[in-house]
Amino acid sequence: MARMKQASAGAAKAKRLEIADWVNAGLDLLARGGVESVRIDELARVLGVTKGSFYWHFEDRAHLLRSMLEQWRRQATLAVIERVESSGTPTQRLRELMDLPVRASGAKRGKNLELAIRLWANHDADAAAAIEEIDQHRLVYVAAQLRASAVPEARVGARAFLLYAFVLAESFVSPGAATHVVSNSALKRLGDELIESEASL
Repeated sequence: MARMKQASAGAAKAKRLEIADWVNAGLDLLARGGVESVRIDELARVLGVTKGSFYWHFEDRAHLLRSMLEQWRRQATLAVIERVESSGTPTQRLRELMDLPVRASGAKRGKNLELAIRLWANHDADAAAAIEEIDQHRLVYVAAQLRASAVPEARVGARAFLLYAFVLAESFVSPGAATHVVSNSALKRLGDELIESEASL
């Protein structure tokens, strides 16, 4: 708090910036260059304010990083689930989830951010906890949609895992490399096999 009081030079500009501005700028840096690139001086430069302005909203860099993880939780999972919930049936929701890595607006940033956080999680307990929570949340949601699609209970868990792994792989594997070994139509058939119940195949 003492540092915040010392930030009077940047207070006027800081009041015009919201916490979300700093967090989103931090996520952009993270997506482009990894967690090491998220530095207070660089954020201040990008946002056009003084470093002192940073302390108007955050105690320190660790506080910012925790806020970034929380924002990523909301954007990458809760907001995505809320979006696909508007689809008509559980099967349609799963198909929309499978389309997100390649068709959603901001897919490239989302992919880079996901990878950056997973790399960050290799040496940071907070990031690792966020990844574990998000993976579990996503898997539980996918399993619930499969169950609602009449996939036999004995197969729900394995299919949820395979479907989730499929979506992640599609995000990270180069499309150009993939086309040398598998066609888009073959990938779509595989996705259908994971989503549909035996009765509908």
